[in-house]
Amino acid sequence: MEIHQLGYFCAVVKTGSFTKAAELEGVSQPTLSQQIRRLEQSLGAELFARQGRAVRLTHAGNSLYPFAQEILLQSKQAAAQVRHLATDIRGPLRVGVIPTILPYLIAPHLPEFQAKYPDIEILLTEDVTERLVERLQACDLDLIVVSLPLHHRDIVCSALMRDPLVLVTSKNHRLASPLEERHLNLFGERLLLLKDGHCFRDDMLTACKHSRSEMSPVFESDHFGTIFPLVASGAGVTIAPMMAAIYAKDCSIVALPKPQYRQVGYARLKSSGTFKPLSAFTKWLRSLSRSLSTASSHS
Repeated sequence: MEIHQLGYFCAVVKTGSFTKAAELEGVSQPTLSQQIRRLEQSLGAELFARQGRAVRLTHAGNSLYPFAQEILLQSKQAAAQVRHLATDIRGPLRVGVIPTILPYLIAPHLPEFQAKYPDIEILLTEDVTERLVERLQACDLDLIVVSLPLHHRDIVCSALMRDPLVLVTSKNHRLASPLEERHLNLFGERLLLLKDGHCFRDDMLTACKHSRSEMSPVFESDHFGTIFPLVASGAGVTIAPMMAAIYAKDCSIVALPKPQYRQVGYARLKSSGTFKPLSAFTKWLRSLSRSLSTASSHS
C-alpha cells in the first residue's frame, strides 16, 4: 500500500469515475486503474464494483475510505510540519485570499514584500471563505486572509484592520452627496450585490436592511471590478468596503449614516507558528495594515 495509491482511491470515490479521477490527479486513466488494481492486490480485496461507467464502493472499499482519508491528511500535515522547521526564510508560501481583499489589499503591495523577501515564493489562491478554510484545514494552504471572525478549534486568527463600509453610486445619483439622514433610504434603488457564498454579501445586506426600505437586487457578481463600472453607468448602487471603493472610477463614495465596518484579518493553523516564511508574511501584513489605517485616518 502506497500513499499515491490511496490518493487515487480517494479521487475515484470523490468523483465517482475512474476517468474524472485520473483528470483530477493529473495521470492517465490506465495508470490510475493499474495503481488501484495493485492496491486491491496488496489488500487482498476488491475496492470497487464496476457497473459499466459507474463505480461504487464494495464493503472493503467502504471500510478503507475513512482510513485512507486520515492517512492522506496526516501525510500532508507531516510534510507541512517538516517545512515549518526550516530555519531559512525561503521557499513557497501558499496564501488564500477572498476576492474582496486580494485585488485591493494584497495585490497592489505584494511587490514590496517580494523585494524584501526574494527567496519566498508566494502562491496565491482566490476563493470564498468557506473553501479557503477547508483548504487551510487540509494543509493545502499555509495562511488565509479573510473577514473575521472565524470559529475553528485548530485555527488561530489575528485581526489586521477595520475596513469601513460605504455606499457607491454614480456621480449624478440622488445619494451621491453626503447623507444627512439618520437612515440610508434605498427605497426603489437597483442594488448590485456579490453572489451567494461571499461573506461580504451578508455585510452588504445588513447595511441595506438598516435603511428600513425595500430592496431589489438586480445584478450579482463575484467581483466588485464588474459591479463598479455598472454603478458608474447609473445601472444601480452598491455597498462596498472602503479598500475596494477607492478603486471605483467615475463613482461617488458616500459614508453610511450609521458607520459599519468589516474586520479584516488572517488565519493559520495552530501548528504553523514556527514556519519562517509565514511569520515574515504576517509581520509584513501587520505593518502594511497599520500604514494603510494611518493614511486613511489622515485623509
